[in-house]
Amino acid sequence: MTTAIDFPIPTPMKRLLVIDSSVSPRSPAMRGWLAAAKEILPTRFDEVEVWGFECDLKAPWLKFKKCSPVTSRWAIQSIFYERWIRRQLRKLPLNYFEETLIQCTGTHIPVCDVRYIHFWNTAYAEAAKMRPQFLRLPLKDQVLQYFSRKAESNALKSGNTRDWWCVSRGIAQPIIRDAPAGIQISYLPNSYNPERFNHETRRRHRETMREMLNFRPEEIILAFSAFGHFERKGLRQAAEVIDKLRKRGHPVKLLLLGGRPSAICDFQKTMAEQGVNIDGIKFAGLVDEMEKYLSAADAFFMPSHFEAFSLAEIEAAALGLRLYLTSHPGHEMILREEINGRLLPWNPDGMVDILEEEIFTGRILAPHHEIGEALVPEAFTTAMGGLYDKAITHKWPTQHRASENPATPY
Repeated sequence: MTTAIDFPIPTPMKRLLVIDSSVSPRSPAMRGWLAAAKEILPTRFDEVEVWGFECDLKAPWLKFKKCSPVTSRWAIQSIFYERWIRRQLRKLPLNYFEETLIQCTGTHIPVCDVRYIHFWNTAYAEAAKMRPQFLRLPLKDQVLQYFSRKAESNALKSGNTRDWWCVSRGIAQPIIRDAPAGIQISYLPNSYNPERFNHETRRRHRETMREMLNFRPEEIILAFSAFGHFERKGLRQAAEVIDKLRKRGHPVKLLLLGGRPSAICDFQKTMAEQGVNIDGIKFAGLVDEMEKYLSAADAFFMPSHFEAFSLAEIEAAALGLRLYLTSHPGHEMILREEINGRLLPWNPDGMVDILEEEIFTGRILAPHHEIGEALVPEAFTTAMGGLYDKAITHKWPTQHRASENPATPY
């Protein structure tokens, strides 16, 4: 009599390949991933590789394959990086792909196991088309978007990617709309550092920072934070709103955090050409210790045209600053109407009306404790671990092979 015996298939090597040009805290959406990586990755993978220009993750189980930059121009650099990645992939043996979960941040390659989406160019192009009077894209950005949208279309083809991780529901909507059936959409909202961004931090630094920045006690300070991309972030509309409020007699100023000197100079010239008075804007430039500068403000003003899930909005909310946001992707993850801020229309006159109402009622100065769906580091780590577990199950489902013949004794 023979008995079927189950022989477990030997567990294959599990490798994670992360394709991302900048695995660095400079990428806001990667800060949470980097903080959680040392706890999550070595418990799930035998080896981790990162291919990119820079990688701030250091560990004995990690291999970093560096792509040397060829130019400082971001658009050309991006095209060069994608071609470099594809050349590296063509050199690999077939068993590498069987043993490796390939994670791509964005659409650098057409086929991978997991995409971690921080931005979606197709939706950004649609936003620009809907609001041409407010958002004007330079020709070079339009050309870059054309190629980016083609890459996104290829990534959405059936079978090219199963697991999609999106930082917000807003950024996922156009993907769900255009995607074939069968893809898995999950959400991994951005995390923030509660040790730096909290109400006590704001109380401790508020008066000192206001004095350092030469703000008068009666002035209402709205903070605006962006490293760059002033056009997309709505800085032009913000400047118009501040100018209009000041002309109505309100002691309002805008604290601009971010921007290289060249970008600030270009913006100042543009505002002068358009007749917008920018005396009500304090240009702080690029700063360290963002929590201290935000503490000087009374509220946070971001009339952005397109985001994914703005870390600046999360950090401002964690400090208790009231939020004044437009309907951009990610706002649905943080803004709770009336509780921690207000949703603004796209036109500056409509923004002025709402902000003036908030000034008259005093709500603009009211602190709150609402951070929406932003995650503290522990919650981010738990969520990230669950997503990797799901992706691993999809890549390497548990299998057993049964033999109808017993082992032959010697």
